[in-house]
Parts: sequence; structure tokens; C-alpha cells
Amino acid sequence: MNRRTVVIALVAGLAVVVLAGVALWAWSVLRPRTADELIDGVTMTASVEDSTLGATQAIADFGLDEGIKMVPVRIVEDLVLELELASEHDVTFAAPPRLCLTGPFWNPLDAGLEDRCWGDPDVNEALRAAMPADASGTVTLRAGSPVTLRVPLARGDERCDYAPGDWLLEVDAEAVIDDAVQPRQDIADVPLTLPWDVPGALPWHDNSTTRFCSYTAAVYTRQGEPQIDR
Repeated sequence: MNRRTVVIALVAGLAVVVLAGVALWAWSVLRPRTADELIDGVTMTASVEDSTLGATQAIADFGLDEGIKMVPVRIVEDLVLELELASEHDVTFAAPPRLCLTGPFWNPLDAGLEDRCWGDPDVNEALRAAMPADASGTVTLRAGSPVTLRVPLARGDERCDYAPGDWLLEVDAEAVIDDAVQPRQDIADVPLTLPWDVPGALPWHDNSTTRFCSYTAAVYTRQGEPQIDR
């Protein structure tokens, strides 16, 4: 094989590699994204401002040594939640992502409830207002156009009460691909910290008006007794 033939063969081989690479790139760009890929590009950031506390009492099970007894615990009265929902690419949802704000050691059954989420009004109301449905009944989060919210929330009189400490904002959604609603998937679990060791006496709420949804013994052991203003 002469030198000219070798060069031609190398050029031809290189051309095949380049064409294959271009074809692969075009396929990756043009093919529909999967639900996992769509959700992976969505991010939620959150922070808490201006949280205030109260106090109540709840039943705590300390085991065989100390038994079961009522103990005073801190509860969150209100807070301001700041959110930013963003995406690397356009994403269509069947409805706005679902948000659930929970406190430490959540267990709504302890309060006779099924819903573990905290806050009145429901933070989802604010997100629905910020992400109205289009003519098809879906909502779209545009790349480079994040949704930002600053929402004041309070404990209310129907939903879970939680102690301060390590909270979590749970976010999930149903993506829409080719007009088909995909199974609901988690987007993020955003950790939030609400300080509990604050100075001053806390306003008291009788436990007949509260619904403590945390594992009381764990909260009491870590945070101790609050100073109470009765």
C-alpha cells in the first residue's frame, strides 16, 4: 500500500468518526428527554427568616427507666419562607411541584393526623398562584426564568405543630412528556434550620389547641425545657 492510499484511508476513517460523532450529538439533542433527565435539571433553594416560637406540652415515651409523661416542648409559631424554583431547561408539569414543610422527627400519627405538612396558609397556594396553568392545563418552568417566592406562614389550627431544629422542605412533581403525565418524582429535600435556643420566655398554648407531630422524647432530650410565659 503506497503512501497516498494510506492517507486516503486515514482521511476516510476520520470522516466516518466525525460523521458518527455529529450523528450522535444530533440524536442526543433532538431525542425527547426522559422524566429523570427533566427532573434532574430542576432545583429548589429555600431559606427561613424571622421564625418565632411558642410552647406547649406533649406525651413523651422515655422507655422503661422514666416511663411515659407529659413534658413542655417548643413549637414554631410562624416564619417567612423564601423559595427559588429553577431549571436548566424548559420543563412541563401536570401541576406546580408539590411542597411539604416538615419538622424534626415527624410523625403525624402522634397527633391523630395523616398529613405531615406544616404551615397556614398552605405554601402550595402561593406556588400555584405564581405558576398558573396554560390553555392545556399544564404549567411550564422556563429555563433561565426561576420562580421566586417570599411566603409568611404560621402554625394555624388544623395542621401539624413542630419543634424548631432541623426541618425539611420536600419537593416533588409530575413531569409531562408528549402530553403524557409521568409518575410523580422527588425533585429535592431541602434542609432548613430553625434556631431553638432563643432567649426569653415563650407564649404558652394548651395541648388541647396544638397537634405536636414530632417524637416528643427525642425533641425534649435534645432541646430541654423551654422557658414559659403563662
